[in-house]
This record gives sequence, structure tokens and C-alpha cells, in this order.
Amino acid sequence: MAHYDRTDGSNIARLFNIIENADMALYRAKFLRRNKVEVYSSVFEQVKEINDVDTNLLEDIKPLKTLITVINSRDIYTYKHVERVFNYCNIIADYLKLSLEDKKLLLYAAYLHDLGKINVSKETLISSSKLTQDQWEELKKHPQDSADIIKQINGFENVVPIVLQHHEKYDGTGYPYGLKGESISFLARILTVADSFDAMTNQRTYQKIKTFDEAFEEIERCKGTHFDPYIAEKFIEALKRI
Repeated sequence: MAHYDRTDGSNIARLFNIIENADMALYRAKFLRRNKVEVYSSVFEQVKEINDVDTNLLEDIKPLKTLITVINSRDIYTYKHVERVFNYCNIIADYLKLSLEDKKLLLYAAYLHDLGKINVSKETLISSSKLTQDQWEELKKHPQDSADIIKQINGFENVVPIVLQHHEKYDGTGYPYGLKGESISFLARILTVADSFDAMTNQRTYQKIKTFDEAFEEIERCKGTHFDPYIAEKFIEALKRI
């Protein structure tokens, strides 16, 4: 058994890290809603696993990990939301048999899509009631802000439109540009479904949580309006198989 000297700060830090990792492993098992053994692996570690084409990109993305940590300190929901959306996108990417390059782009976008929330006030992020019009307008800026941050990273040019468009809707009523149908990036249309599904199935103080089945029904109802019909069907199929 390892001996921990109470005066050794590094050992204490290591112990806290083990506890945190175990907690995240439990969280990931709950996310999949099944009884299983889950080994901890952060989203950042999973990005390492898929990043086998250009290792320089991993170095470029490291500063963004710090921004996501800051967001986590302000709003734990956003951080855990990113973890879940990343995993949903991983599942649907495999189900659709996306190319390695497209899968990488989708997973990078899933990891980075809410970076712009760093510019959203904490009051808006953790609001316990329905957002005011001003708060809603503030929140709607985050896709553009996320894209603007990602533009600064060499090699991430193809991630930008996915992140920018993840709140566009298939019928053209989304934001920030009101794009419609196939004028929206295919990978952004996937991210939209994953992002929305997670928002529906996880509790916020001002929103009643939906079960998976209720969320599937909502996605079915919104095919052709909010969601690409083909992607919506495949997303439901993929999650029902796990």
C-alpha cells in the first residue's frame, strides 16, 4: 500500500487527482445509463487518441483546455455538457461510419463548441429562471465567439464552421445566420442533434428534464424543422443500440 506523508503536498494533490478521476469515471458510466466498468479518460485524453494524423494540433489545442477549465469554474453544467456531447458525437460518428478526418473534425467541434461561453456572464450561465430577452441575446453570441477563438488556432480552420453553425436549424430559423437545410455543414447538423439531446436530458433549474424516450420523441417531432431528418433518425438508432 502506498504511504502518504501528510506533509507532502504532491502526494495530497495526487490523491485528490485519483479521487477526481474516479468520480469522472462514475459520471461517464452514468452518462451511458448502463451497468459497466468505466476507466477514466478525460475528453482531452480522448482527443489525443483520435489525433494520430498531426500531433502538432494537440499542442495547439492545449491553451483551449485552460479556457474550458475556466468555464468549468463558472458553470459545471457547461463542462459536463461538453463531455456528454463529445461522447454522443463519438457514438454517432462510428454509427455513420464517418471518415477518420470527419470524425476528428466533429469531435474537435464537440469539445470546443461552447468556448464562447467564456464571454457570457455568470449570472446568465447559472440563471435559475427563464432567461430574459437581454440574457438570451447575450447567450446567442456564443457560437460566433467560439468560432472567433478557434480561428486563432492553426489547423483548425475546418472546425470553425461546425462550431459556428451548431445552433442553426434545418428550417432556417436558427442562429446566428439563419442558414437552412444543406447550406448548414453536415457535421454541424450532427452536432446540433447531439447538443440538443443533451440539453433535453439533463436538468437545469429552469427546465424539466426529459427521459431518453421523451427526448427521442422530441427529436422525431422536430425532424425537418430543427433537425436534419436523416441525422435525427440515425442518432436515435445509434443511441438505442448502446
